[in-house]
Amino acid sequence: MYSVSRPFGITILSAYYLLWGLATVLWSLLTSVFGVVLVCFAPGLLIGGLWGLIQGVLSMILGFSLYSGKDWARALVMLLAIIGIVISVLSGAGGGFGIGEILNIAVNTFVLFYVNSERVKQFFATN
Repeated sequence: MYSVSRPFGITILSAYYLLWGLATVLWSLLTSVFGVVLVCFAPGLLIGGLWGLIQGVLSMILGFSLYSGKDWARALVMLLAIIGIVISVLSGAGGGFGIGEILNIAVNTFVLFYVNSERVKQFFATN
């Protein structure tokens, strides 16, 4: 079977998840160090830092998996986009739609449609 070249948008999404994961890991490590060393073992900061570390590592795994064309990564991105849309709609319904909610809905809707385009589906089907 032939391989379809990686769509540029998938490269962008992969880079986003990799960089976001790296930033989260670094911030979580910094938070944990401050929680333990400077605030004399603040358990809340330590737990939050560890949770952020886990999220960052998972985000980087998602980024690498998107880049390599794993179909489960595409499905997870679709699920995250749907969750983002639902949360923004609920947030806007509760407190009014600000620019943040509208932008979040627009970006997540674009991502959802993009990862369901034929070229992207072909890329993930052949890898």
